[in-house]
Amino acid sequence: MTHVTLIRDRSGLVGFEAKGHTGYADEGSDIVCSAVSALTQTAALGINEVLKIQTALDITEANMYLMLPADISDQDCEKAQIILETMALGLRSIAATYGDYIKISERKV
Repeated sequence: MTHVTLIRDRSGLVGFEAKGHTGYADEGSDIVCSAVSALTQTAALGINEVLKIQTALDITEANMYLMLPADISDQDCEKAQIILETMALGLRSIAATYGDYIKISERKV
């Protein structure tokens, strides 16, 4: 199962952590894992490459962690929120259909 933790502070969604393989199907055929990976990686690319916000980003075999910088400007934070909240919406949609394979939780910092 993949566990996604959405990390929030008073300004909103400021990061996430995704851990584990979904186990829906064999590697290379797992549509749930592919969907989660596509959403999280696209969010990271959008924030880092399009918005040019340097996040704390760590990607390993079955884990991904992203956190916005603490000193982010209000304007950049608002832009990043759009990307992160869109990612969260997509992940929740996947969980609504494939809830046995993905769990989403939230943590406040």
